[in-house]
Amino acid sequence: MTINSKDKNMRRWLLIGTAVIALSGVGGAALMSSMGAFNSITTQYDAACTSVGDMAGPEDLAIDYDAGVAFISSLDRRAGMAGDIATGAIHRLDLDGSNSLTEMNVTGLDAAVPFFPHGVDLKTIGGTQYLFALNHRSATDPAAGHDIFVFEVRENTLNLVEHYQNSGIRSPNDLAAIDLNTVYFSNDRGRFGNFANLVEMMLAQKIADVSVYDQGEVSLSAPMAFANGVATIDEGKTVYATAMRESVLKEFKRDPVTNTLTLVREISVGEAPDNISVAEDGSLWVASHLNLMAFDGHIKDASALSPFQVYRVDPATGDSKLMLENDGSLQSSVSVAAPYKDKILLGTAFQSGIKVCPL
Repeated sequence: MTINSKDKNMRRWLLIGTAVIALSGVGGAALMSSMGAFNSITTQYDAACTSVGDMAGPEDLAIDYDAGVAFISSLDRRAGMAGDIATGAIHRLDLDGSNSLTEMNVTGLDAAVPFFPHGVDLKTIGGTQYLFALNHRSATDPAAGHDIFVFEVRENTLNLVEHYQNSGIRSPNDLAAIDLNTVYFSNDRGRFGNFANLVEMMLAQKIADVSVYDQGEVSLSAPMAFANGVATIDEGKTVYATAMRESVLKEFKRDPVTNTLTLVREISVGEAPDNISVAEDGSLWVASHLNLMAFDGHIKDASALSPFQVYRVDPATGDSKLMLENDGSLQSSVSVAAPYKDKILLGTAFQSGIKVCPL
């Protein structure tokens, strides 16, 4: 049988197409694996927890261990995604067993600036307690702009004392303060636009970053793949950040003069680590999404479960220990875990209220 050039071309393209499909299958499986699609929990944490509050999306929190209170940042992300009016707030939770919850009165804000808080940090400076909060100008559009708010904490009031803006605050997720004028924060993406952001996430491109705001200037400190939680210890000598798409907690030594960060080590803390909480004993507690594909499914469908894990890290040794895990039936899209005495507080990016659970 004679094979003409048209047949040869067709066969060549069929072979190429078959190879592409085969490679796509292999690559697709590898990609799914890298996003935790095949992960499963081994020991279900199923304790009797108390649900507190009905605020939507209590994504981050900071505990005042001396006063026994937690400050909780919330934003109704689903409402924003649906085109409805999104609401944001900061609540104070009393940890004395009463679980009394108070929405903080926020004063000093420009009425024209929406209050959509995200990551928060608590710091006492010169005897005054301050709450640092990242703020988004839009619940859905990162290009709309962002702020760093510094509030003086009063009994039931947060009074704005500093307001920082800079084009380098592009897509902030979390922050950790050194002092009133120096704040490290994460930009969780390097590109904007649905397709570009999807590619960045899928390929785990290291184009997100941890940056520092200092005296009005922003400097990029550490590029990584989907920078997320940020925390400091040792009076700002050590900075930690989670790289969600690298599945690690990064430890950096900070230069107090230049604010330069030098990588010390990377610590495994589950598939997709989120926020970091510094416990009263100095240990680090990291909430980690076990399956990013399930997390994405939960964003689209509130009834879909998104499993999580919680790790404790010893900053002296870098050892990490899995403390608990759940298939998402307890709480889905868990983004923060903070211990207090014999309890642990679990916050969530998309569900309502927080869980107070026994440890």
